[in-house]
Amino acid sequence: MTAAFKVKMRGDCLPGKHAPPRKGEPPLDPEMTDEGCCHCSTAHIEEFGESVGVVDDLTDYNNCGPSDPTYDLRKLGPEFDVRWQPSNLRYSYNPEDLESA
Repeated sequence: MTAAFKVKMRGDCLPGKHAPPRKGEPPLDPEMTDEGCCHCSTAHIEEFGESVGVVDDLTDYNNCGPSDPTYDLRKLGPEFDVRWQPSNLRYSYNPEDLESA
């Protein structure tokens, strides 16, 4: 992931310190973990931010397999499916938010 993407995904939050709630939202739970914050993706960045990922393919937004007659090639990408190592978990990212290793 690029440094700019990590900053964007953290928003106003930092690991273990989250931005105050917006108007009309409930107060922050002082025991809230990074996984519980609805304002940021700090937990995702902490887990995968320094990992090496393998690009699987373009993200497929079809609701059927390639052999189905309704399969539409226009529903591929532009995002990439990335499998993070060693967990092999898959997430989709815009190519501009990734850097080559």
